[in-house]
Amino acid sequence: MNGGLFSITLVILAKNMHLNSFDYFRGLAILFIVAGHSSAYWPMESFYEKIFVNLITGGTTFFVFISGFFFHHVFYPKFQYKQFMLKKSTYVLLPYTLLSLIAVACFVFYLDRPPYAEFFITDPINSWYQYIWLGVQYWWTGSILDAYWYIPFIMIIFALSPLFIKQIQLPIKVQVGLFIVLLCISAVVHRPAHNLSPLHSVIYFIPIYMLGIICSIEKIRVLTFIEGKSIILGLGVVFMSAAQILIYNTHGNFHKEALFSYEGIDIILFQKILMCFFLLSVIQKFEHKDMFFLKYIASTSFAIYFIHPWILYFFDYLSVFKHFYFLPGFLGFMITVPLVIAISLSIAAMFKWALASKSRFVIGW
Repeated sequence: MNGGLFSITLVILAKNMHLNSFDYFRGLAILFIVAGHSSAYWPMESFYEKIFVNLITGGTTFFVFISGFFFHHVFYPKFQYKQFMLKKSTYVLLPYTLLSLIAVACFVFYLDRPPYAEFFITDPINSWYQYIWLGVQYWWTGSILDAYWYIPFIMIIFALSPLFIKQIQLPIKVQVGLFIVLLCISAVVHRPAHNLSPLHSVIYFIPIYMLGIICSIEKIRVLTFIEGKSIILGLGVVFMSAAQILIYNTHGNFHKEALFSYEGIDIILFQKILMCFFLLSVIQKFEHKDMFFLKYIASTSFAIYFIHPWILYFFDYLSVFKHFYFLPGFLGFMITVPLVIAISLSIAAMFKWALASKSRFVIGW
């Protein structure tokens, strides 16, 4: 597509509320998230495997970026705080609460395997109110299952929506300046240890949400700028992934307990931001193509998000992974990801069949 035609297309897209490319981006984001969680169960220790793990880890950044983009693109024009929070509470917080209660009943009472017991159970539990307090802690931190920490964090972000309305009303240069300042803070504070602090996560991810908003406001300029730069952006992503390993001799997300301690610069944060633009530069080429698989994955993304940790938990609990440790770690990983996605989709489809539209209250879809 030549530059003039591409610019005309961008103007049309800017006026069109629905962007296929961001549906595809959402589908890719959930695939990255499942892949990142699945990689934890397979040993991948060579330099190139670590680079690969760095590339697939941290997919939550994509979710946050997309949420910020859609906050401006979809909700801002007719924003009403009460309706916005009611919708998010109904379709995000309610399924999370129901599934968390089931998980507490299953893991704490039935299996007697409470997650993070060393943090939450410091004394013997002898009364019902201690169990209630334990459940409240799991609900607040989202630690009952590995991926669930995202929900308390993002609900706080949603609750802060009036601040983001104020951001949108600022001159774009001021918004970019605020983003840069907050990004520098995030690069130092890292993610919270074990993702147990929603407020720490808010501090870490808030510039990513703001970046999504800025990119929605300036979508024509952003999409024009990244057009034809996929190779450069992709090489930059790989370079930053390798740099993290060479500089810090570690791979994966940066986590720490003390918010104000200095433990290096969170390189993967910058890598994921660059990867957002790399993925956008690729998938915008398919804006007018019907990619059914990614659209379907995108539409079921919250169901996959809620269900896939259960699959991984029981694979681990039932020692399924151990039976396949004879496989190279990368091969085991490549089998695990599509299997977990397929099972998650099957379970989601069963909920949809059994509950019809009410399934959205249980699994978010």
